[in-house]
Formats: sequence, structure tokens, C-alpha cells
Amino acid sequence: MTELALRQSAACDASGFAPLSPDLSPEIAVWTRELRTIWTAAGMTINRFAARYPVDKGTLSRYLNGKRVARDLWFLNTLLAIQAEQGKEVSQEVRDHLTELHLGALKVAHPQQYQVRVVSDALELAQVGQREAERYAHALEEQLADRIRQIEELSDQHSQLRAAWDVDRAAMEAEKDRLEQEVADLEHRLRQAHERIAQTEHRCRHLEDMLGHLQDEPSGERADSTHGDTGARDPAGSISDLPLANPVTAAEMLGAFRKAHATPQALALAVRAANEVSVSTDPGDVTRLLEELRALGAYDAARTWAERVVPVMHVTAPGEAARLLAELRQAGAPDLASELAGRVVAEVSLTTDTDGVARLLGELRQLGVSELANTLAEWAARKVEVSDSWSVVRTLVELRYLQPRFAETLAERAVPDVNATNAYDMLQMLREVRMMKGGALARQLAERAVPSVDIASAFSMAQMLLEVQNIDPRLALILAERTVVTVHRTNPSGIVEILFELRWTGAHDMARTLAERAVRAFEFTGDTKGLREALSAMGADDLIEELSRRRVPSEAKATHLAVDVLGGPGQEPR
Repeated sequence: MTELALRQSAACDASGFAPLSPDLSPEIAVWTRELRTIWTAAGMTINRFAARYPVDKGTLSRYLNGKRVARDLWFLNTLLAIQAEQGKEVSQEVRDHLTELHLGALKVAHPQQYQVRVVSDALELAQVGQREAERYAHALEEQLADRIRQIEELSDQHSQLRAAWDVDRAAMEAEKDRLEQEVADLEHRLRQAHERIAQTEHRCRHLEDMLGHLQDEPSGERADSTHGDTGARDPAGSISDLPLANPVTAAEMLGAFRKAHATPQALALAVRAANEVSVSTDPGDVTRLLEELRALGAYDAARTWAERVVPVMHVTAPGEAARLLAELRQAGAPDLASELAGRVVAEVSLTTDTDGVARLLGELRQLGVSELANTLAEWAARKVEVSDSWSVVRTLVELRYLQPRFAETLAERAVPDVNATNAYDMLQMLREVRMMKGGALARQLAERAVPSVDIASAFSMAQMLLEVQNIDPRLALILAERTVVTVHRTNPSGIVEILFELRWTGAHDMARTLAERAVRAFEFTGDTKGLREALSAMGADDLIEELSRRRVPSEAKATHLAVDVLGGPGQEPR
């Protein structure tokens, strides 16, 4: 027996517990040790606990010896409550840790009860969501009734004040229109709330059905104790009567089975879903079921589902189209993705979702449908919205991979109008434009970005200073001035970080220029050690001397102040 085992045995004997059986699984052993620790801290005996709570002594003994794991958290919560009464309450982090240990032990000791526990927890969360949706719907109903009442009051006033119609007509009509619009919005939100209630009720029913199936299946440990071997049960039979109304419902049920580790039932249900679920033309619903089938590894079922839905799909949103094509490709159906891509390019809208267009171009490129990709690229270069900087950058990258001339067309449209405040986006866009050999365009973009970009992290600003330096050194100096003033005011150590970044990338002249401006702008109210070290690493001894000369008056003033307050030699402090 090892020294560690001897210590554990001694600890158990000291607490009145027999040593744990070496045959226990690691999960059950760890849980039982923690349970014994909590039991000892609570200061209870088996006789006293059994007399106080509705549990027999034999069950308590099995819990504490690791021969049985409680199905729920009642026993653990009771012990923690006793500790809290004694002023030894544990933190929420400890509670969560103990709950995880309990679930791990339950999964090993009683797999059937573990699955029931997982689905029961999911059902409880769904019921909470349903109650929240009902409360939200009730609040909307009250708001709707109030707006309708206001409209009725205005209508009455309108009738009573007909004689003064010419004076008040415009204001009253405007107020009425506003309220009617609010009513329409509230009615729409109320319909959505009722739909959410229906969805949560539907999910509750499915979870209840699943819970019933799991609870009706014979328990492995009961079967072992009575028959020894129960034989295999057909997983398809246990889910054959579960309703599959639509793709979203099927995806939710597959996800619930997968998370409960009921893989055989999930795979059997996947075959049913791929063949029986009603075909939807909503790309989001279709993609949701494809994602869940792929996560489950049911590629044959995913292929079957794709073959049913692709012929009837019509997608106009580029982001949804990119997501659906990616799922088809990853599910092993690139031929179906290519078939759908032709219709997508002909029907998709390109005016608003620039980021979605970029993702769609990337997906077409990965599918290898170059002719379709080039058709979309030519259209996108002339049509997409160009105000969002990150979306424009992503689209420029994809266009450059396909046809550089399309990227140049988009850059000419975007440079005058793109939002030029994000430092990281501007850095990437400057690089893209410069790689097109568009010197004039790059300078135009730099002229917009330098005075308006938000000064960001040290790394981003160092990289941007280098990029602007390659375009126009004069603009780089202007940006350096802004960087010194802004970074020093908000984060003095940021100047030092930028100097090191510039030196690391070999931009010694740019680092020297920035250091000179930093020394001149430095406010001598704090520690200059970091700046001195950076200047020393650069070999800028002259700047160190200048920094020292400029700091002397402030240091002398501080010394005189200290003498006045604390008193000099032989003097009493004031």
C-alpha cells in the first residue's frame, strides 16, 4: 500500500468511515471522498440524520461508502444547508464544483438516471422560458390595450372638436398616425411573443416525450441484478412515435438526444428526420437541421435531407446563402451546393449585407465554381454598400483572390465614403489598396484616416504608422503627433510599447521621430523610467539628457515641497 493510500485510510478511520473499495471508478471515488468531507464538516451522525430527515440509515451508509449515488441533489443540498446554519456556508463556485462531481459519478454509476437528469434539467429551463414569454406577452397586451384606448380617446376628441378642425388637424393626424404605428408594432411583437410561447410549449412537449421514453426504458442496473443480461434494445423503436413537425423541431430533438449522450436514439431519429420532416423553403431552418445532422456525424442522413430540399430552395440573403452552401459542402454534398450556387447568384440581393456578400464570395471560391464567383464578384464590386470598413476589407480580399480588377473597382467606390475611424480596419484596408499598386487611392485613404482614426492599441498604431510611412512620410508624422498626444494622455506606457514595436519591425527612423515628439510632449508628473529604458535601447542618449534636463525643475520643486512639509535636518515638521 502506498504512503498516499495509508494517509487516506488513516483519515477515513479517524472520521469513522471504512476505507473506500478499490473497485470503485475514479469518478465515484472522488465524489464519495468529497461527500465524506462535507458530512464530517456538518457534524452529523447517521442515526441523527435518519431521525431528522426522510431517509433510512442503509441508504445513507451506501451513499457514504460509494456503493450508491443519489439520483438528485437533495442529499448534497441538505448537508450544505446544515453547514450554512452552523456559519460554514460554501461559495457558489464550490457548489458548482460539487454538482459537476455528482453528475460525473451519476453518469458512471447510473447512466439511465443520468440521462433522465439531463433531460429533466432541460425541461425545467424550457418551462422557465415559457413562463418568461407569457409574462412578456401579458405586458405587451397591456401596452396594446393602452394604445388602443388612447386612439379611441383621440377619435372622440376628433369628433368633438370638428369645428376647430383646420387648426388642430395636422397635429392630431400626426399623433394618430404615430399611435397607429405603435399599435402595429406592438401587435407584431405580440404575435412574435405568442409564437414564442407556442414554440416553448412545443419544446416542453417534446422534452416530456423524451423524458417519458428514457424513464420507460429498463434500467441497466435493475436488469443486471435480476436477469444478468437484458439484450440489446432497438433504438429506432424507442423514438418511432416522436413527432417531427418541421426542421427546427427535429434539430432541437436531435440536439437534446446528442447532449444527453443517447447516440443510438439520435442516429435513429436522424434517419427519420431526413426522410420524414416536411420540406421547408426557409434557408435558416434547412441549415439548422443540416448543422445538427453534421454535428451528430449522420452524413448519409444529411445527404438525404439535402437532396430533398435543394431543388426547392430560393435564397436572397447573401449571409444565409453562404451559411447554407458551407453546410452542404461540409456535410459531403458539394455537388448539391454547386447546383444551388447557380440559383443563389441569380437571385441574391447585393445592396445591404456587404459582409454576407464577402462570405458568399469566399464560399463560391471554396466550391470551385469560378464562373459563378466571377459573375457575383463583378456585380458586388459595383453594387455593395461601402460604409462599413471591416465588411469592405473582407470583400476586397475575396475580390483580389478572384479578379484584382474587381477589387480596384470596389476600392475606388469605397475610399471616399468608408468609415475611417477603426484603426485595425484602416490598417488592413491600406494594405489591400497598396497591394493593388493604387498609390493615389492609398494616399487618398490615408489622408482620410490619419486625422479621424481612433488611436487604438500600441501594436495596431505601430503597424499603422509603418503602413502610412510607406505611403506618405508627411502623413506618418501627423499620425505620430496624434498618437503621442492621445496615447500619452490615456496610457503613458503605450508610448513605450509603440517605440519597442517600431524598433522590432526595423523602423528605427520612425521610432526616433516618435521618441523626439514623446520627449517634448511628456508631462513630468509620473515615472519616466519606462521611457528612459526605451530611449536607452534605441541608443538615443541625447534624448535621455534632454529628458533629464527638462525634469530637473519638477524634481527640485518636489524636493522643496518635501522639506517644507516634513522638515529639514534639525527642524520640526510643519
